[in-house]
Amino acid sequence: MFNADWVQRFSRLIARHTGLLIRPQDERNLCKKLEQRLCTLGLSSPSQYYELLRLEVDNPLTVDRQTSASRREWTVLIRRLVVTESYFFRDRGQFELLRSRLLPEILVKRRNIAAQNGQRPQLKIWSAACASGEEPYSLAIVLWELLNDRDHWDLQIIGTDINDESLAVARRGEYSAWSFRQVDASIQRQYFQQQGDRYRLNPEIRRLVTFKGLNLVSDAFPDVNLNLYDLDLILCRNVFIYFEPAAIEQVLEKFYDSLSLGGYLIAAHAELQSSGNHQFHSQLFPQSVVYQRCDRLEHQGLRSLPTQISPPRTYPTPPQTVPLPVLPQPSPIIPLNPVARPVMPRVEQRERVEGEPAHWQEAQQQFQASAYPQAIHTAEQVLSQHPRHVEAYLLIARAYANLGEHQKAVYYCLQALEIDSLAVRPHYLLAHLYDAQGQINRAKQVLKKIIYLAPKMPLAYLELAQIYRLEGDLQRAQRMEESAVNILRSLPPNTPMDVDAQLTAGQLLQQIKNS
Repeated sequence: MFNADWVQRFSRLIARHTGLLIRPQDERNLCKKLEQRLCTLGLSSPSQYYELLRLEVDNPLTVDRQTSASRREWTVLIRRLVVTESYFFRDRGQFELLRSRLLPEILVKRRNIAAQNGQRPQLKIWSAACASGEEPYSLAIVLWELLNDRDHWDLQIIGTDINDESLAVARRGEYSAWSFRQVDASIQRQYFQQQGDRYRLNPEIRRLVTFKGLNLVSDAFPDVNLNLYDLDLILCRNVFIYFEPAAIEQVLEKFYDSLSLGGYLIAAHAELQSSGNHQFHSQLFPQSVVYQRCDRLEHQGLRSLPTQISPPRTYPTPPQTVPLPVLPQPSPIIPLNPVARPVMPRVEQRERVEGEPAHWQEAQQQFQASAYPQAIHTAEQVLSQHPRHVEAYLLIARAYANLGEHQKAVYYCLQALEIDSLAVRPHYLLAHLYDAQGQINRAKQVLKKIIYLAPKMPLAYLELAQIYRLEGDLQRAQRMEESAVNILRSLPPNTPMDVDAQLTAGQLLQQIKNS
């Protein structure tokens, strides 16, 4: 009944309406599903079914009996076409990145904006293609644990999906044990009530999430009515792998317009590695690549907001609000180009003391526990006894950076560098602070100095590459990235790239290849 020509016609129609790419290996399964629908509807030919589906695609805004029938049929067909697999805290690495870095950063930014405007802080997150709800509910649990003052917030988590059956499951908030296969048992005990062989999410978590039906390709957004605008974070994971390239480009553009300035998009690993035609600024973290709507591009006038949306709040590039990546002290190494400049000797000017200074371990523990004001106070006690303790200055700078007080953080970085002008870690934090303040030329100067001091620091090359790329200097950006790749290839794969050894040279090289 369905010859090759009809299969192609239905495949193109499905892609046009939903973005789904029907691969050659999927065609036989598609034929079976189409034949089942013809039989159920009592239709005698593929052309009749095709015309029924085409009505909704060609007349999406029309409301009459025929298009309503077409719309209902698409609802039924989509249930059979889309993948609904999900589970709680899927991809632990990305959720750890959200918990430890991105969400704290966003929360501090929103608190600062609310304080300036005298308003209640607001947070808006969109879980696009949320399936049966595990992803947005996982986000709700993370926020519940991060916010002690959650009652003072306007928290909005929106889950959307094209499959109405999946949304019905999500709204109930009841799941089988299979949805917890990657979840620590303590989460299950704390936030769910067991009812037979099902687990029901606690009402206070369910109330944080709103579910709505949405077709990412055919529906328009940003959308004020759906509250899909001025978003801080969008998660759209394990979706683009099923989309054709044109649909990916279309959805990414709409995502970009729906984010607030500085907002983030997270996709599944490597989903967008071949989709270079987008406006997002890519950021590389040990756990994942993250895509950001970059303020600097907006300020250059390269994008305009939809006229139906009121202009979003404007603010500089979002502050870092969790421990910033800090490079290890450089070891004596040979520069990439020995003729270009000599390697400066590493001078350690920090005051030498017998044993560990009093209170220093306490200050570090407070910092690791995110008790930043206490860590600052304790580190100041260290400095009162050891005024040339570079690491204490650096800890205070990092703590102020995490609190969003960038000017104070810059001051303490400069204090550390007055004691040890060749220290790499204060330079690296200083570059991040200048970048966060929009002082791009200063950030570039500091990154170039890092490369001078430690020619085999690949992260500095990658930071410079990102800045050059944003400035449109693609040739320099490519040279910087190539230098980073050459350095990484020369290092043992297990060489740590940060002080916590969370990222190795081999992992960073692989992430560059996948980005």
